[in-house]
Amino acid sequence: MTKLWETSPLTEAATAGLLAFAPSIRIADCTLRDGEQQAGIVLNPADKLAIARALDALGVYEIEAGTPASSKEDREAVETIAAAGLSAKVSALARARRDDVDELAAIGCRGARLSFPISNIQRQAKFAGMSDDKYLAIALEITDYVKERGLECIFSPFDTTRCDLAFLRRVLGEFSRRGTVDRVRVVDTTGCATPHIARYLVRQMKEAGSIPIEAHFHDDFGLAVANTIAAAEAGAEYLSVTMNGIGERAGNASLEETVVALKVLYGIDTGIRTEKLTAACRLVEETSGVTLQRHKAVCGKGAFAHESGMVVAALMKDPFAAECYVPELVGQARQIVYGKKSGAAAIKSKLDELGLETGDAELRAIVDAVKTEALRLKRSLDDAELVRVANAALAVARA
Repeated sequence: MTKLWETSPLTEAATAGLLAFAPSIRIADCTLRDGEQQAGIVLNPADKLAIARALDALGVYEIEAGTPASSKEDREAVETIAAAGLSAKVSALARARRDDVDELAAIGCRGARLSFPISNIQRQAKFAGMSDDKYLAIALEITDYVKERGLECIFSPFDTTRCDLAFLRRVLGEFSRRGTVDRVRVVDTTGCATPHIARYLVRQMKEAGSIPIEAHFHDDFGLAVANTIAAAEAGAEYLSVTMNGIGERAGNASLEETVVALKVLYGIDTGIRTEKLTAACRLVEETSGVTLQRHKAVCGKGAFAHESGMVVAALMKDPFAAECYVPELVGQARQIVYGKKSGAAAIKSKLDELGLETGDAELRAIVDAVKTEALRLKRSLDDAELVRVANAALAVARA
């Protein structure tokens, strides 16, 4: 069997006694809801259906398809996705209101994601300082109603990472006793959590009630993936992520980064067909209009590109000298780039591939010429430019 990755030998020693992964970890993708909430993104129903089909092909367990109450277009998109015959479950966001829940039931959703802010700052800003008792009463009533309508109930007490922990435990205890909530989402609404907080909060939530936990983290400090994995390490059974990490402000935890990190670094299979990741990321990039940075982990166009002479020389002997996992694992291909930092080994390999034979002195002349041209262009060279530069250098060397 071909080896797909080579990771640190320190993993087992470094994590001994610290990990409490759930027996099964499922991906609940949020691209079509929180992803679209990124400022400036507009997805029409056709866009949403195309992305939903791609997510389904990836093996996503659940698709959070939108917020039907927000617009007739979103209602149409969610209804179309729910009727598309996908293997993935389809859920949608609802406020803690019966009419929102009725709408989800009417358009064929399997689950209702009840968005109800729990932190004091959110309740003060949105509900004129709603008391704990009133919050709990509404939460219990609306979750009961979701079950009456035959829907799965995913309770999303957003801004969880800034709430009063004692009150959160009280709410979870009541949910656990009533048995009307199928899942509770820990939501880092403003992206202020750290991995330590993520682990601690998930453990506290699990102690407070026997309800599966879903982790939903934002990326304001670049910690969304780390926080999501930390939540999984503490036992979160569901991970709420988005393709390419799109989402409010700085975005959400990236599906592709989270899934590949769990698979390669921890040996956790989330059921995602990783070889389809890059194609799905490109679709979301094109449809959303949000261009990925070239060096974006996993699916960036330059994630497996190499130029440095020493790196490429080692790579040609053993790919794992320069890469932790093979690009094919995520539907990518390795690239060798020729420019200012290229060495003789890389350029000779490319010249051999192109059928250009050179001696040692000629090769050195070509390497120098490539570096000079790259400096002039302020970029690397494509194959045609490399051939042109090589032939010019050979003509001088052989004159």
